[in-house]
Amino acid sequence: MGQHHILKILFIIAIIWLNPSLGFSQYVANVPEAFKSLNSEPELILINNKIKVPSESGHFQGVQLIEKRGTEKLLVSGSSLTKAYVLQINLKKRKTDKLITLMTDPYRHAGGIQVSEPYMIVGIEDNILKTTSKVCLYYYSNNALNKRQPNIIIEREGQPKQKTAGATGLLALASNYLAVVANWDSRNWDFYQIDTEKGEHKFLYSFTAPNDWGSYQSINLIKDDSAIYAIGFHKKDFAGKADLILVSKLESFEPIMEKVDSKSFNCKNGVDFNAAVGLQVDSEGKLIIWSTQADPGRSITVNRFIQK
Repeated sequence: MGQHHILKILFIIAIIWLNPSLGFSQYVANVPEAFKSLNSEPELILINNKIKVPSESGHFQGVQLIEKRGTEKLLVSGSSLTKAYVLQINLKKRKTDKLITLMTDPYRHAGGIQVSEPYMIVGIEDNILKTTSKVCLYYYSNNALNKRQPNIIIEREGQPKQKTAGATGLLALASNYLAVVANWDSRNWDFYQIDTEKGEHKFLYSFTAPNDWGSYQSINLIKDDSAIYAIGFHKKDFAGKADLILVSKLESFEPIMEKVDSKSFNCKNGVDFNAAVGLQVDSEGKLIIWSTQADPGRSITVNRFIQK
């Protein structure tokens, strides 16, 4: 085993020891290399669904993988005419488990989500008036998600489309969490520092996206040894698209906000990056992208894109 490989393993062990909640869930050794080596062809997974999922005036919005009692589950956020929800899928059994109502009218739109153990972040907005939203952190490992009890809420209010929360990301750092909240069509990105121990949040920075950036349906944060990145997901020319954005150096939050790469994905069987999509880092440190079809049905298609 080479010296470089040994040092990398020791570095990962040190990160986990300093903050056990991090695990491998949001760290890869080199984000640009991992992103570039993602397979553009997916593994196809079909989910049996017997749950009546509301679909009028809404669709699936975000997806994240978690583990509960040793079983892998997918959390899929969604919007509808009357409620914002999360659909839980049992990957081992290839079937849906339960539908969790998060909020009801007017907070009927749950957008893109991200899990940063043990929390899940989701923006829930009034997508008709488009003037208010609630960014919620749920301690899902402690059943707060099932109880519909956010541990932290960031209240947002402003002119139409300015303070909505259609895409959210959450990243565990050494002593706190970094959150990103994107408004309507992700034209503006707001960054927050969140102290989950104190239940406090602090606004850090607001960024207006260039015109050539996508209308990202989901934005997830990830890091490597030196920097923090965001991956924005959208659809372009009938293909799934992901843009890799350099957010900041890791040592301290100093915004860079530069798009450094872009990649196309061959979505299959109706899967749509304008619907639920999100990233995962597995126990081997490999980057994975999950995505679903837009609308619930008796069968739900999932695509999994794995790093080569």
